[in-house]
Amino acid sequence: MKSHVQAVFRAKGEEGVRALEACYGKSLAFKVSDTIPVKDESRLIECATRILADHPIPEDRIAYEAGKVHFKNFSQTPLGRLTLPFFKNNYRLILLRARYLGAHVFQGVKFASEELGPKTVYLVMSNTDYPIDHFKGLFQAWMEYCGLTGAITPRIIESKVHGYTIEWQ
Repeated sequence: MKSHVQAVFRAKGEEGVRALEACYGKSLAFKVSDTIPVKDESRLIECATRILADHPIPEDRIAYEAGKVHFKNFSQTPLGRLTLPFFKNNYRLILLRARYLGAHVFQGVKFASEELGPKTVYLVMSNTDYPIDHFKGLFQAWMEYCGLTGAITPRIIESKVHGYTIEWQ
């Protein structure tokens, strides 16, 4: 949560942080030990995305854009700076090992992945309260970070279970 507040502060200063708190509707005084419900985290990231954007984002794109911001902000955290460079040249490997990294970053969310081809992975997330397009954006930003192009096709399997077919060049 702090990484999202810090990103707004770096880009927009105290005025941006005040706007973020007003949009979020709660205090931004988070502690490392706080357990924040995913719905609250998702709402905060969407607020941060709106504040950081140079133009209004249509409501049907906000979850996708927030997922991209989520990845960018994660990449600036100590864990992100430590882990992401190891996988920058092997997007496939990180997707296939998502259950390990994902368990550390997204508490309570379970990841399972299956290789469908040399550049195609099917990833399932269960017990997730994120909007389905949030991770479509996050995986897209991660792909771009790795210097790849491709597409992510999401589908809702059932309540709180999302599947993503991730293909790249």
